[in-house]
Amino acid sequence: MSDQVKIGIFGAGAIGSAVYHLLKDRTNYSVTVADMTPYNATRSGAFAEEDYKQIDTRHPGANNSILQDFVCDFTLIINALPYTENMVIHNACMECNIPYFDFSEDAELDNWIRDRKYVSETRTGIQFTMPHCGLAPGMSTVIANNLMHDMDPVDHIKIRVGALSQDATNKLKYHLSWSADGLVNEYCGDCAIIRDGKYYEVPTLTGYETLMIGGDTYEAFNTSGGLGTFARTIADLDDERFTHSNINYKTIRRKGHHNLIDFLINDLRIPNKELIEIIKRGVSTTRRDVVILFITAGGRINGKHKERIYKKVFYPETYNDRYYTAIELTTASGMLTMVELFLQDKLNKEGYYKQEDVNLSDAVNTKFGSMFIMNR
Repeated sequence: MSDQVKIGIFGAGAIGSAVYHLLKDRTNYSVTVADMTPYNATRSGAFAEEDYKQIDTRHPGANNSILQDFVCDFTLIINALPYTENMVIHNACMECNIPYFDFSEDAELDNWIRDRKYVSETRTGIQFTMPHCGLAPGMSTVIANNLMHDMDPVDHIKIRVGALSQDATNKLKYHLSWSADGLVNEYCGDCAIIRDGKYYEVPTLTGYETLMIGGDTYEAFNTSGGLGTFARTIADLDDERFTHSNINYKTIRRKGHHNLIDFLINDLRIPNKELIEIIKRGVSTTRRDVVILFITAGGRINGKHKERIYKKVFYPETYNDRYYTAIELTTASGMLTMVELFLQDKLNKEGYYKQEDVNLSDAVNTKFGSMFIMNR
């Protein structure tokens, strides 16, 4: 392998494309994108042809050697494919001992790692793996961990994140600014929380609340995946600081959304695949979006109760004549913050790395992480 940093990206969707262009515009790294879509079927101008390779990860048996040959040529791999492909890409990286990053909110890879104590049978070292990069989980966890770092005890940590359209013209009060598959996956399954110091898993769409941010009223409720490994990490610490803590993640939506989505999922019990198709068919997409990051931490500092708040609202931006939606920019930048830290030797080079292991001051002092500095 040459000394030049070579980054491989799996996934030619909106987030994979955003990662690709941010890297091409703001670094001198070699960047290649792999996806099952033929190059001539990708969006015009989305990728340079010499930076694109067609690989079908859905049939790893038939394409195993092609996949491994591709992976082994890179400094690191970023997986921006749907969560269903995580294990395929991770296993290829493990075989080649190539560092692996992904955006996933899904816990399958975490469970696989925990069950096997994450020791490769074919390598002397333990391959670097960092899932849950992005915004939530991702930078939201890094920020929350920093807000409560000197609190003793920690009373609560509330992470609230919303990816919304700037305007809403339907009864759902929502337009798609990211994957319908990811949206429905977020609304299904269970959510990790800490309640009174103990780890629990509660159903999605529960824990309904209203909150006011910047003078506007929103609703929020439990959705899966937003805490990544944070809740389990806190539970496993056996630290008296967290004996009575309450820690949770909720998605922010405009008022009225929860009632309808709860009706579709829990009353009508529409199967996931069918609901995804309904949303794709009936809910319009938008590139005029907004991302709200609202995190609070409460506890005692020097014997006095304090609450710290992080609030930032992100809008679409244009770099080098390329338009990025707020969700593309925040998610891709959260990932690339971790990649920068890795390449700067601010993260260990081996093992399973969690978002809560990252120092916020290191993160915001990177090229891509600087966007998360809170405005005063």
